[in-house]
Amino acid sequence: MRYRGIALLTALALVALAMQRGLAEGHWALTWPQGWQLPFADWLNAVFRFLSEFEFAGSGTGRDLTRLAVPLFEMPTDLLSNLFFEGFTSGFGANKQVLFPPLSWLALTVGVVLSCYRVGGVKLATLGAATAAYLLVFGLWSSAMLTMAQLAVAVPIGLVVGLLMGVWVWRSPRIRPGVLLALDQLQTIPIFAYLVPVVVFFGLGVAPAIIVTVIFALPTMVRTTVVGLEEAARTTGELAVSIGCNKRQALWKVVLPTAQDMLRVGLNQVVMLSFSSVIIASLVGAGGLGYDVLVALRRLAIGRGLEAGFAITLMAITLNSFLQHYSTGRVAGLAALGSRQFLALIGALVLGLTLLSLVLPWLAVFPEQLVLSTGPFFDNVIEWVNLNLYSITDGVKTALLIYLFLPLKHLLTSLPWLVVVLAVTIAGYLVGGVKRGLFLGGLTLLIAASGLWHKAMLTVYLCAVAVSFSALVGIPTGIWAGRSRNVARIVMPIIDTLQTLPAFVYLIPAIMLFGTGDFPSFVAIVAYSISPAIRYAELGIRTVPEHLREAGVQFGCRPFQRLWMIELPAAAPQILLGLNRTIMLGLSMLIVTALIGTDDLGQETVTALAKVDAGRGLAAGFAVAFIAIIADRLVGGLAERKSQPQRAGMTAAGAD
Repeated sequence: MRYRGIALLTALALVALAMQRGLAEGHWALTWPQGWQLPFADWLNAVFRFLSEFEFAGSGTGRDLTRLAVPLFEMPTDLLSNLFFEGFTSGFGANKQVLFPPLSWLALTVGVVLSCYRVGGVKLATLGAATAAYLLVFGLWSSAMLTMAQLAVAVPIGLVVGLLMGVWVWRSPRIRPGVLLALDQLQTIPIFAYLVPVVVFFGLGVAPAIIVTVIFALPTMVRTTVVGLEEAARTTGELAVSIGCNKRQALWKVVLPTAQDMLRVGLNQVVMLSFSSVIIASLVGAGGLGYDVLVALRRLAIGRGLEAGFAITLMAITLNSFLQHYSTGRVAGLAALGSRQFLALIGALVLGLTLLSLVLPWLAVFPEQLVLSTGPFFDNVIEWVNLNLYSITDGVKTALLIYLFLPLKHLLTSLPWLVVVLAVTIAGYLVGGVKRGLFLGGLTLLIAASGLWHKAMLTVYLCAVAVSFSALVGIPTGIWAGRSRNVARIVMPIIDTLQTLPAFVYLIPAIMLFGTGDFPSFVAIVAYSISPAIRYAELGIRTVPEHLREAGVQFGCRPFQRLWMIELPAAAPQILLGLNRTIMLGLSMLIVTALIGTDDLGQETVTALAKVDAGRGLAAGFAVAFIAIIADRLVGGLAERKSQPQRAGMTAAGAD
């Protein structure tokens, strides 16, 4: 099968070369004819126009009805914003009076530290204190409180709606596969794409930001709920029946408590995804830390951007750790106090310190003389790099552009669409059979029919270069870390830090060092997507069964021979999964890099957002999703085929 596939793909490459040289420019087999294009963007815009302008029984248009829901999101957010950092006032201008001050920064810090200590002990309390200190010292307290006000509304909505949807999908086995497939595909669509229709229906401001955050985080909660309930039902279903529970009692008293470990995973993902979307939410009017990163990106203020980006990471880690500990129900500190007594203590401290801030102004606003900034330091670093290393960085950039980027760009953009469709179909058939081949070939055909073929090939070109570099550097690094604990102690914490930083943060140093265009985009994509390549390779090598290593030693294999002939084949499924994840992260980052001058599908979604063109944005978003699905099914299919012999071998070993 392998050699036949290589022969077929080689034959297609020769056919493509012959077509490029033998057919005239503009031939239908080379370039999809304009008359054959399907106006997906116009169709989608027509649907949105109908939904937004249709009058529902005299109650107003669809847009009017959706705008009625805006206060439901804005009112609790404004209330929390006033409580956290603005205060409650009456009147305007000179007649403005403070009815109640905002909670003191010291009061909130004390409350956070004591709460963390109660649920997680000294380590979590230290993390909470460090996070609060970081926000205060770098002058990010107000922005952080605004972000927390918005996420305090978005995260519970995502959790509750995701849990209820997960229960409904779990109880509906007929629709379960279709719903889960739709949710999986929703996650592959760039968030920029569905930001546009949300703006159409809900306008600008806090409400669309919260809605987009919920949409972005919801699919993961639904899927983890379904998986958790399925596993719990298999182990406790008979128990619930035997003790006489009806369906409702079995769900809420037996199955859901049993599935709490998987539900905590969903909680983790909702929190992390919600924090990762705050920068994109700032594009539609939300303030907070996301807006600080966006402003820093526009001003090329690398220090301020990194400060705000790291603040988002710290807050996400702290909140997630707190919720994970709290969900267990265990009390780690101040165990002598009951729940009501502890809440009364926190309430008294917060209220007392806040009222005291009316007398002591430094309790209300953190003293400015204690605020620090890393801006001058990073400015000096960038200036030194540009003065002393410009010839090197510019030489590397120019050499790669001339000898790698531009030739590959020309090659991919000039490939006949017909040959690409056939190649994807054959590749899908080789890794997953006829159905997968036809499915992937059909998706490729839809991209060609959408009129976005050229931009799709530009997307594939830049993502392919970045992912290839990430794999060439990341996989050997992961293998090295998997075989050496000392290397792993150095590499893995760095990888963990890189994975928690928001995607936008990577753009700032890339612009400062390399300007705009394809090369800085390549640098940002590599920095963002290399983590899974390293992590999965390290995991695959580290978890190679010990009996396989011992067999290699017994046969007299040298270390390199054991690596090449035993460890790498055994770790291949994990390495391929890491490559798959690297591709997904590369595509998601590619959309973000549209802000620094690329001309691909990401630029289409950003332009659609600027013009509030929902159809155009979704059409480009679906094209990106199709590319992601094709890559996932091809690389995932290879991982499945590699893991089958391994599972068979382990089964045989177990039988022996």
